[in-house]
Amino acid sequence: MSGKPQNVFHVKLEEQPKIGVLDQFELPPEAVTFLQKNQRTIWRAVITVAVVGAAAALYNSYRSYHVEKSASAYDQAIVLEDSQKKTAALQKIADDYGAAPAGVWSRIALAHLDQKAGKNKEAIAKLSAVAAEISEKNSLKPLLLANLGGLHEQEKDFAKAEAAYQQLKGFKGFEPMALDSLGRVYEALGQKDKAVQMYQQYMGLAEIGKDKKDAAPTKKFPEQEIVQTSLNRLLK
Repeated sequence: MSGKPQNVFHVKLEEQPKIGVLDQFELPPEAVTFLQKNQRTIWRAVITVAVVGAAAALYNSYRSYHVEKSASAYDQAIVLEDSQKKTAALQKIADDYGAAPAGVWSRIALAHLDQKAGKNKEAIAKLSAVAAEISEKNSLKPLLLANLGGLHEQEKDFAKAEAAYQQLKGFKGFEPMALDSLGRVYEALGQKDKAVQMYQQYMGLAEIGKDKKDAAPTKKFPEQEIVQTSLNRLLK
């Protein structure tokens, strides 16, 4: 009788079935076979997904840092009292962070510095470039259009001023400003009928609800008296 210990199940140890990870999931034999045959491809796909996910997380982290850094630089630049230093700082932010919010605001601030210095054409060029790049849903869009319209008026370029104000009229909350401005433009062009029409539409908005029961209080706009005066003058 051999002195070696006997396997109680009378099966050689090397003959015992190997239990793999897939076996522990109690998958159907067909699924196990498929996974075993394609495990290299599957692992490649898993690794690819993991790498892409890590890259996306790193990009989001970098983007947040990028935005915060540019915003901090803008805050420091905008309070500078020396105009040359302010211009240089804002220009650097615009160059380095053009697509970030701080970059856009820096370009607008540079345009306003041009406007303050009487360089209207340079200001128009900068503001027009920003307006062309941002979407209609961006809250800056109507502000840029109003600013551009005013600059075009100062430059006596009434055709471009009209175009800016017509576009501005399509933004909710800016219609009164656009109508008032269009009235001025048409007056300057000698188009009395169109000016009257714009002023009347403006006054119509200002009088909404005046004669209706349980209506909201009559709206008051800052230029209402000025517009009414202009309208009375044109209707004489």
